[in-house]
Amino acid sequence: MSIREQERTVVVDDRFQGLPEVAHGGYLAGMLLSTLGAEGVEVRLRRPVTTGRRLNLERCESGGAELRDGETVLAVAKTAAPAIAVPPSVSAAEAELAAERFLGRDAHPIPGCVVCGTERAAGDGMHLFPGPVAGRRLVAAPWVPPAEGATELGSAALDCTQLWALIAHAPAGTSERAVTAELQLRRAHPLRPGLPHVVIGWPLEFGSRAWLAGAAVIGPEGEVCLAGTQRAALTNWGVPLSRPRQNNSHDLP
Repeated sequence: MSIREQERTVVVDDRFQGLPEVAHGGYLAGMLLSTLGAEGVEVRLRRPVTTGRRLNLERCESGGAELRDGETVLAVAKTAAPAIAVPPSVSAAEAELAAERFLGRDAHPIPGCVVCGTERAAGDGMHLFPGPVAGRRLVAAPWVPPAEGATELGSAALDCTQLWALIAHAPAGTSERAVTAELQLRRAHPLRPGLPHVVIGWPLEFGSRAWLAGAAVIGPEGEVCLAGTQRAALTNWGVPLSRPRQNNSHDLP
């Protein structure tokens, strides 16, 4: 059992939700990465985290961190050095075209999501819409990191992009649902606020109990800034992994 070393109180603002009233899993992972100050981290999300609630975020003697609601552990993190193979990226123009094919544009399963929600007003949310890349087993979208909270939002961008990579390449006719259960993150180069970046995601494995995917944020010079993998646990209540119906003219490649 780890010994509590440093503790502070945090409240995840409602605007950082994924599912309604539930804190975005990727955002939480980025918050834990920032708390540890590490170059890499493994995060396990044990329970949904309600937004707007006072929580305890603590560093532990073991070198990890925990997010707790009272004595209930919601998420745990430990420093790591995950080896993440990132495929060749796409150009900014290709990312723009891919975003036009975003599968959730007409029928989004979670339209209020801070990252990819289509019902977020201008100036609210990230408006990051990763869509299929023509001729590649990838999804991609452009993104400009903000000056504040870039690590947390970059991690959130990886989470949603990984899920959309799974949705775009899911087995035909699937009725599965999933929640983000585990995330690995690795920082390689600093994000550059105010400059254009590209976010890419790719499927890794479609298992019977979990689906795996990877994603990366690519900087203006083609450098990998942030990379990660996700284990999406199959559940009966999470994000639908079936491909949404499309009402636009952008067919899948």
